[in-house]
Amino acid sequence: MNRSWIRIALGFVVSSVFLQDCWACSVCFGDPNSPMTHGAKAGVTVLLGFVGVVLGGILAVTVFWIRRARLLELQAANGENLSL
Repeated sequence: MNRSWIRIALGFVVSSVFLQDCWACSVCFGDPNSPMTHGAKAGVTVLLGFVGVVLGGILAVTVFWIRRARLLELQAANGENLSL
């Protein structure tokens, strides 16, 4: 088991250090107008969109909870009914 991990790590180091093609992206390695490059750009854009939507949702829930906590504090200070 130990030797297999050493071989895998050694293979990764050799391939990443000595093979220049491992570091090339589709824009650097090939034609910037190729369909592969356009697909890669579209994929990055979609993934950034997903991350933005998720972070926006987290922000919206946080703002909602802050507003709700302030409303409950005001209602408690005024002695009003706390049922929502």
